[in-house]
Amino acid sequence: DDDDDDDDDDDDDDLAPSAPTSAESEAANALRRTHRIRVTHAGHSCPPPLTSFDDVRTKHGAGPMLMKRLREAGFVDPTPVQRQAVPILLGRHELLAVAPTGSGKTLAFSLPILVALKTRANVGGPRALLLSPTKELAQQSHRILTLLCRGTNSLRTCLLTKATQNNEMDKVDVLVATPLRLKSLIEKRKCNLSFVEFLVLDEADKLFEMGFVEQVDAAVAACDGPRVTRALFSATLPETVEQLARSVMTSPMRLTVGERNSANATIAQRLLFCGRESGKMLALRQLISDGIKPPIIVFTQSKDRAKQLAKQLQGDGLRLGLVHAGMSDAKRQAQVDRFRAGDAWTLVATDLMARGMDFVGVGTVINYDFPASPHAYIHRIGRSGRAGRPGAAVTLFTEEDAERGDLRAIANVMKNSGCNVPDWMLHHAGSGDRSGVRRRKKRKDGREDNPRREAIDPRVAANAAAAATAAAARRREKGRAEAKKRRAEKKASSSEKPKPKPK
Repeated sequence: DDDDDDDDDDDDDDLAPSAPTSAESEAANALRRTHRIRVTHAGHSCPPPLTSFDDVRTKHGAGPMLMKRLREAGFVDPTPVQRQAVPILLGRHELLAVAPTGSGKTLAFSLPILVALKTRANVGGPRALLLSPTKELAQQSHRILTLLCRGTNSLRTCLLTKATQNNEMDKVDVLVATPLRLKSLIEKRKCNLSFVEFLVLDEADKLFEMGFVEQVDAAVAACDGPRVTRALFSATLPETVEQLARSVMTSPMRLTVGERNSANATIAQRLLFCGRESGKMLALRQLISDGIKPPIIVFTQSKDRAKQLAKQLQGDGLRLGLVHAGMSDAKRQAQVDRFRAGDAWTLVATDLMARGMDFVGVGTVINYDFPASPHAYIHRIGRSGRAGRPGAAVTLFTEEDAERGDLRAIANVMKNSGCNVPDWMLHHAGSGDRSGVRRRKKRKDGREDNPRREAIDPRVAANAAAAATAAAARRREKGRAEAKKRRAEKKASSSEKPKPKPK
């Protein structure tokens, strides 16, 4: 990525001030270098990173019960993003944080909120707002907050849903919401956000995509209190999205962990060539037969293809789950719960599940359909290799994927993550329209359409092929009829012309 070049030039300045003033600042900079933490100060002095979670108690006043809940939940040592984000937010500095998938970003913003707010206060509205792009991610953030709050203090948390939208929001301390539902609540004046002290945008790049900007702007405008601290977290942050993000912040500190826009180094990644679309089902079944490490998440590009793939795999003896946007909230949550509990070992899903969802112990991610972008790829495979655990990712690709020009971008992400990638993949630009492979069309909202693919279900594929053949025949017949009509009209027109008189 070109974006990385600017970051690398500033590494020395970000990691260590030019003239350390104390042994403490030198130790802080050494800790940042060890954990590959880069911070751009934006005119502020950066608080030292946590050496351990005990610092939250000794330096920031966290209560003993909260520390106990941390240990019970399995949070033993802070991850790099947690080490630096927690003291920055507790210091009331605005933050723009970019860290790999599975690096513990949810705790990085949840913990400082709980420590800073301490106990309930009837001020007339929520004092913290967490905004997530999907219901599933919002549910996960709320689950972490509830887990840590249990028995520690009297903070009241609320997940904004259809069932809770009529609750008394003036008695809520921490509100977790999605953009559309929150905007509706604001427009109906059912929630006063002027008392918000912490505004967190989780998966900020998704929130700032076309279609979400209006809702995010409404939330930011509503959080107009004098003490509000804004924070944005994501695993990927394109330059255009970062500019939008900075527009809602005054002078944020910029925190980057590892290489920007790269995948987690604990994930073993590989690309598997399948020839044509029909070869992908054979390749998937061979991977499963060879003993691929479960639990497994298989990603497709659309809900129709997810349903077709799940139907094809039903007879393979797999404990199968299916999640896509066309399902009701209750059905989706039931499938997620089955997968978490181990009742389902293979989950077929769309990109709905690609962002932020933390499934403990996912062994392998399979991209059945090629990701739409490097950012989509990073988020998909990030469901594996979480919290330092080893993971694996296999991406199936066809001749059309390579000729479309999508292969090179993913290969570069793999290389930046430390994987061995053949040189030809790194330089393969594809040939697009020259080979008859259609490039993706831009939609009205600026995003690209998914490429057309042969259906997974053989019957659907056969019906589609028959329909295409019939449509082509109708077009040819219509063309012949129109040509015949034009010839007849031309002949009639020429016969009606008066003959020239003889001289």
